[in-house]
Amino acid sequence: MVSAAETNPVPPSVTVEETGASPLLLTTARVAPYAIWAVVILGAFLSRPPTAPIELETLSTAWHMLQSGSAVPLLNGEIAATTPPLHSWLILAGWHIFGVTEIWPRLLSALAALAALFLSGSAAQTLWPHRATTPIFARILMAGLGGYIVTASMIAPEVIALPIQLAGFQAICMLRQNPDGVLRRAALWMLFTVCVTADLFLIGWTALLLLPPVALLAPHVRGALGDPTARPRRGWRRVRWRIATLGGTAVAAALAWLWLSAATHGRPLGLDDVLGFGAGWANASSEATRHEPWTLILTPLLLYPWIFWKTLWRALARQTRDGYGFGFRLCIMYLATATVAGIASGVQLQGMLPIGVPLALIGARLLANQAIKPKDFHAVVPGFIALMLGLFFFLMNMIPTAHMDALWRQFFGAALPIWLGGSGLASGILLFVGGYVLAQMSPSQQLSRTLQVACIPVLLISCANIEFPNSLGAFFDLKPIGSKMRELQDAGQEIAVYGPYRGEYDFYGRLSSAPKVLMTEADALAWAKTHPRGAIVTRFDGSALDLPALPYYRGVARDRWVAIWPTSTVLDTKGAVLAGTF
Repeated sequence: MVSAAETNPVPPSVTVEETGASPLLLTTARVAPYAIWAVVILGAFLSRPPTAPIELETLSTAWHMLQSGSAVPLLNGEIAATTPPLHSWLILAGWHIFGVTEIWPRLLSALAALAALFLSGSAAQTLWPHRATTPIFARILMAGLGGYIVTASMIAPEVIALPIQLAGFQAICMLRQNPDGVLRRAALWMLFTVCVTADLFLIGWTALLLLPPVALLAPHVRGALGDPTARPRRGWRRVRWRIATLGGTAVAAALAWLWLSAATHGRPLGLDDVLGFGAGWANASSEATRHEPWTLILTPLLLYPWIFWKTLWRALARQTRDGYGFGFRLCIMYLATATVAGIASGVQLQGMLPIGVPLALIGARLLANQAIKPKDFHAVVPGFIALMLGLFFFLMNMIPTAHMDALWRQFFGAALPIWLGGSGLASGILLFVGGYVLAQMSPSQQLSRTLQVACIPVLLISCANIEFPNSLGAFFDLKPIGSKMRELQDAGQEIAVYGPYRGEYDFYGRLSSAPKVLMTEADALAWAKTHPRGAIVTRFDGSALDLPALPYYRGVARDRWVAIWPTSTVLDTKGAVLAGTF
């Protein structure tokens, strides 16, 4: 039994291949997505440590949970019941087996990204079984997606959730095809329930906005004309879908409710505990939870380079004229729910990561039968963007940093991130040359053209990996400041952090206790008076040579300067050292 795929269905016995694709090209295209994954993962592991705020926060949470023996996530040493716990549990499980190391959390994300890569092709095969190249295109599009490449080695729960969401979606697709056998249907519904539950314990309540609506609406998606086998009959079958979907969702929600009740340690379960479960907009704003609405403007960066590839837009225009089949409509529905769930999550960029899955499936369906021109410089726009980035970093080595900082302040009203001044010349030249070469190539086959465009973001991330060991590593390596904080703690000094803080330094310093967070200058002065032998960590912009006093430590943490001040200095300067700019 086969699902419908297009308005003019192809008989189930027919397998459609891309015209003119050689066996060598097909073999290369099947291997290429996994090769891209290997290049991205090995490059990240060998060149750069975890640097993103969400990674550092996750490592800090797991570290303090390990230290205290808590099964509930901890934020700055305090119970954070609203943080979904499954990611931390997986990290702790690996640490108990392999020891405390940053490799295991990163490997966990890398394996999840690999599983997502495989399942994207499997889902495409389930939706369009008569098109042999659709799974190949799906995996290439997924592997070349900017958001996927950047997050494949990132310690973030959204990465772990990707293969779980894909498995649940594939279960819906298989159930929509009305498989024979009660046991098989029951197993698929059980898989759906497990996926919804796991997704809920990874990203919070917004998981209920992703798979359950797709399952509820799937029976109403009409199949292709002339393919009644893919359309469930009215009556009991649709009622059965509603019962099973709502039942699986209710099981997941009930388990989350019970966990929240246990995590609050006997105190009454408040409305904030319930509504804030996994919601970024309910957390205090920090680098790890940027939930300003304007950040949604950056969503196209997750979809680079495909969103700038005219071949896909041309294929979409053609498909719009020809009509949409069942699989295409189901993917559009999945895209709509992923978009709603991403916006509702409150952590815009990583929350929007799931939209890449249905878009990869839709793109694969579009490219599988897309006619191409004999000579068409199709990669000019994506390659031009890479070329411009290379030119920017090339110019960063030609123009004085002070002049660039002045221009940056004029346009953006903030200081130039200090790590930009440390970018090297090698990556700029490689990006400039590589972007130009990739933009000029024009293979004759659609598969090879798709592989060509998929190499552009790989070039970008590889250049970033090249920069880290020699140029950028000193800006993003937080071990020195973490080690200094641990040294002060071992000497019996209390540590506090001034300003928003979510544990960025705790794991690297292996701190025995989380620092005290001081949000206002008055809180910092009051804490300094009660802790005469303490130290306060501050972050600031500007020149490190203009400091009003001598700190214990002065260094760099990503895009800002960091200083550790003795509380005596804080009091002597009447809080002047707490300023954000010098």
